[in-house]
Amino acid sequence: MDCGYTNNNKTMEIRDSVNSFFLSIHFRLLESATSEYFGDYYDTYLFIDGNIYFRLVSDRSFLSIDVSNDNFNWYDLALVKALLYNEKNLSHITTIEECKLFLQSELGNIIELFNNKNYLITKKKLEELVNERVKQMFPNL
Repeated sequence: MDCGYTNNNKTMEIRDSVNSFFLSIHFRLLESATSEYFGDYYDTYLFIDGNIYFRLVSDRSFLSIDVSNDNFNWYDLALVKALLYNEKNLSHITTIEECKLFLQSELGNIIELFNNKNYLITKKKLEELVNERVKQMFPNL
C-alpha cells in the first residue's frame, strides 16, 4: 500500500515539505540518496529524543513514508494509520497528502507506538495487519 502516485514536480514539493516538517520537530536527516538515472530517492530521519526513524521514499513516482524502530524493519505509514484508526479496508490506497496530514496530527501517538517500551506489541500488530492486507489484496492466494 503505497501512499500514492505523483508527478516529479509534486514529488520534489512533497520532499521539501516533509524535510522541513521533520527538521522542525527534532528529527535529523540521517541518510539521503537519489538515483541519478530515474530520480528515485529516499531520505531517512532519526528522532533526536528517541529511537524512531522515518523514511520518505520515491520509487518510480510512487511515494511512501515508512516508520521503523531499528532502521531495519520498516512499516508504511498507511499501515500504521490503519492500526491507530482501526481501519478494516487495508487495500485502500492512501494518498501522500493523507499520509502527511496523518503524520502531522498523530506524530505523538506514532512515536509512542514505536518507542522501545511498546515496539514489540506494535510490531506484532503490524505484522498481523500485513497478513490481513495480503489476504484482502490477493484473496485467491
